[in-house]
Amino acid sequence: MNKLFKALTASAAGLFAAAALTITVCAEDYTFEISEPVQTNGDWSQSFVYYTANDEGHPGNFDATWMTSDSEVIVEYTYEGDSSSRAPLELIWQTWENGPVEPNPDVKRSWNKITPYEYDETTAKFSFEDIAAKYGTDDFATVYAINVGDTGVKLTVTGVTITNCDIPEEEAEAETEVGEEDTEAESEEEAAEEETETEKVTEKETEATTTVKETKAPETEATTTEATTNIADNAPKEGGGGAVAVTVIIIVIVVAAVVVGIYFMIKKNKGKYY
Repeated sequence: MNKLFKALTASAAGLFAAAALTITVCAEDYTFEISEPVQTNGDWSQSFVYYTANDEGHPGNFDATWMTSDSEVIVEYTYEGDSSSRAPLELIWQTWENGPVEPNPDVKRSWNKITPYEYDETTAKFSFEDIAAKYGTDDFATVYAINVGDTGVKLTVTGVTITNCDIPEEEAEAETEVGEEDTEAESEEEAAEEETETEKVTEKETEATTTVKETKAPETEATTTEATTNIADNAPKEGGGGAVAVTVIIIVIVVAAVVVGIYFMIKKNKGKYY
């Protein structure tokens, strides 16, 4: 019986661990696109404003109810001014009474400011617990806008990410498809730019080759003319130069024949003289 109880306990622990691992693996980070960062005027204004998917007037892709207890908001930023007395920024969880979701009695204010639990000159982190405590509840169905504002400095938010979100599968697939479309568009644009650059380079190379050919043509003509002139200068001149050469050759042949004839006569009559 004890063995059976231990086996069941071990199986239950294994299933719990597998379930926990599955939940951890499924958690995703959501990064907001900030194509044109905005600098505040330093008078407690907002650099980042995002209307969530729950707001029918400005439907966004992100739903604050996707956040889990492990989520945190990470903000990247730059700023100008003195922030020695406090953090240079604050997170604002916003709602309003006439929203599409029934008002939550636990939410007492429409404008809820959260201070980062950790920050430096470029990055700030806001915890799920601090956000829920300031908002009045961890049910974020009535969050219609997420804002990041300055605390008296000129703030520019360059990035916002919410970690460990439980994003529905269909939403994740939609985000992936949008990302793939953007990638394909970027690839097509890059290919068109590369093709244009290749055409420009080819045109430049063609122009350069034509210029070289045009430049070298006079040199070829000059070289040909010069070679022709040299050949003409070295050619035999009229006026008997060729006849003198023939005469010299004939004289050499005759002398050689006479010498050979004398040599054979001496050899033949050698015995007569000795």
